[in-house]
Amino acid sequence: MSFVSQVLSCAGQLEAKEIQGKMDLLGKKMEDLKLEIFEVTRGKYVDFFTQKLQATSALVENVEKVSGDLHDAKEKIENDVQNQLTLSKEVLTNLKGDLENHKCVLVILDRLLQIQDNLECAASANKRHSYSEAAASLLKADVLLGTPLEGYDDIEVLMALQTECCVQKQKLIFEMTEKWKQMISWSSSDANSQSKSRQVFQLELTSGGNVLSEIIGAMETLGDLESTLKNFGKRLISDLFKPCVVNSTATVKNTPENIVIVTVNNEKTPVPSPPKQMYMNVMTIIQVLEKYFSDLTVQDGTNFLSCVGRQVSQELLELIVKECLTPAIPHNNKDMAEFEANCIEPTKAFQGILVNLKFIPEDDNALEEFVKNIDVLFVNKKSQDILLRARELMKSELHNTVKVSDEYPLGEMAGGPSERKSRKVELASSGQGSSDTFKLPACQISACTQQLMTLAYETLEEATSSSQECAVQLFFAARNMFELFCSVYPTAHQKALSLFPQMSAVFNNDCMYVCHHLAMIGHQFNKSLPEDVQATFVDLMPKIRRLGTDTMLQQLNSQKDIMLDYLQAAKGFVSVSEGSNSTSTEKAVKQVLHQLGHLQKVWQEILPVNQYRKSIGTLLNMVVVEICDRVVSLEDISASDASQLASLMSLIQKRAGPLMKSTNDEGDVNVTIELQRNVPKWLRFTEIITVLNASLLEINDRWADGKGPLANELTASEVKQMIRALFQNTDRRSAVLAKIR
Repeated sequence: MSFVSQVLSCAGQLEAKEIQGKMDLLGKKMEDLKLEIFEVTRGKYVDFFTQKLQATSALVENVEKVSGDLHDAKEKIENDVQNQLTLSKEVLTNLKGDLENHKCVLVILDRLLQIQDNLECAASANKRHSYSEAAASLLKADVLLGTPLEGYDDIEVLMALQTECCVQKQKLIFEMTEKWKQMISWSSSDANSQSKSRQVFQLELTSGGNVLSEIIGAMETLGDLESTLKNFGKRLISDLFKPCVVNSTATVKNTPENIVIVTVNNEKTPVPSPPKQMYMNVMTIIQVLEKYFSDLTVQDGTNFLSCVGRQVSQELLELIVKECLTPAIPHNNKDMAEFEANCIEPTKAFQGILVNLKFIPEDDNALEEFVKNIDVLFVNKKSQDILLRARELMKSELHNTVKVSDEYPLGEMAGGPSERKSRKVELASSGQGSSDTFKLPACQISACTQQLMTLAYETLEEATSSSQECAVQLFFAARNMFELFCSVYPTAHQKALSLFPQMSAVFNNDCMYVCHHLAMIGHQFNKSLPEDVQATFVDLMPKIRRLGTDTMLQQLNSQKDIMLDYLQAAKGFVSVSEGSNSTSTEKAVKQVLHQLGHLQKVWQEILPVNQYRKSIGTLLNMVVVEICDRVVSLEDISASDASQLASLMSLIQKRAGPLMKSTNDEGDVNVTIELQRNVPKWLRFTEIITVLNASLLEINDRWADGKGPLANELTASEVKQMIRALFQNTDRRSAVLAKIR
């Protein structure tokens, strides 16, 4: 090896040693700097030792100085050392590894300093009420903390910084929320604390220069603006908009100081505001908001009022439609012109203003749809009101009755019917036929059923003067009234119908009365309704008629059971002349007669004459059959028993005649004929009375070899049984028995 080579080799080794020394020194500085930053950060965000805090600028200068030394070392290695190829590869590799380690440490230190810088910037901006700057700094710190460092995820200082970032964010949100509440404050109170007759809601908007804009920008940056707007929108709806919509007593007052005051009277069932008044009140509130938020925008340039509108517009419009506009829909066609002037036109104008203010989007057509569908909504409301009114009528008391007849088919009483009702009578009587066709017998019905039928005529008459769609729906509303009749009536009055004979009779008449009109009502209006409407109600008649007859039959069966219970006390009419038996038997018969008399009082004015006689006759026939069967089956009847039985049965015979009379009778009534017509076993009953009072010869004469009146009502075995029970065994009795066969 030449001398020059040896010199160069030594120079290279010296160069390498110099670089190695610099790297060692640089590493020591890095460790010192890392320890210093760690101690500062830990003391501030973990241990909270204020005496260890140092200026961030000094740390930054140290990092920049070390970074410069590191950069010089890197250039020295890359430019100078690489030329020394004779150096050992192992030495260069070690130097490069040290360099990479120092670079990683420097990256971590730089990240910590950036986070620290942003946190301090956020804290400083918050103190100056520069909320947007504070939010931006916290967002940057959050992004830095969220960016992973490979191999250094569990650094304790990073976790402390992350906690500090969250604390500062929540602190900033809290301060902005409190500031928001100071600038946009709500209050509500009772204007009269004693009676609490009025309630006052107040929204006060305080101007604060650029502060509100700062708050909105910061909240949007931190993602908290949506929840704030949501809470603000809820209070707008509940405290300002809703009282203006649902309560006609609401008054809205705004002051130059941007204070909105809404005052309402406390009412159990508030009346909705008229649409015009409601729109004026709502617009007053929106105009105050528009004035206050006019210069405020969010980050994408959208006006802040539009953001508020997005939160409340849908609920507000639904509230207006449901609580104000729908109840304002008139009940009659004649009021539609006034409704258009007071509701439709103001609604169109109101929607246009909201669109211009960008409070609602242009494609929000809730109010427009309401205006377009007003005819449909009108007929829907009309139908609902009709059915609700019909339901209320069906649930009203039955004991209020009115008299109806063929002269007054809708139940009008003589003595000046109104012009309106006279027109309905003419409609009801317009069917062609003989004088007796569809004649309505005189009877009493419930006043509510009379009103129900009048309502049906009114509904159909209105349908004839309505549009085709409206006419169809009104027709079906009238039909649905009678569908409801079948369900609501017997359910609402179930107890009264089962307990009180009078109510059963009234309901039976109601059903008959309704069917009487349903038979012709379709024909009366058929020509005036649209052609595609099959105007008939006849299919409802069997169901309604059966409903009335079933109710009446159930009442008759109930009365039968009551009377049979009374007759059970007679103990089969055995030994009726003896003391206790005589008393119990007489009591049983009188109870039955009293019950029949009671039914006569409650039924004779209500039921049609024929139906009344059939009903009383059915019950009387049951009593007659029971007594006849008991008497005929007796094995021994003493003379005193026969006399007592004949006396009791004669009492029934005497009281039965007046039972066949009714206050609705026209002229004199032949009670004998009516008894024989309505009490099938009446002649049998009278023949048994005759047998009880007759001698053997008289019995034989009435038998007349099986051709007499006695033979028509009793069988030979029954006559023989009574003869054996009444008479002692003698030759004359044997002779008479022999003739009866």
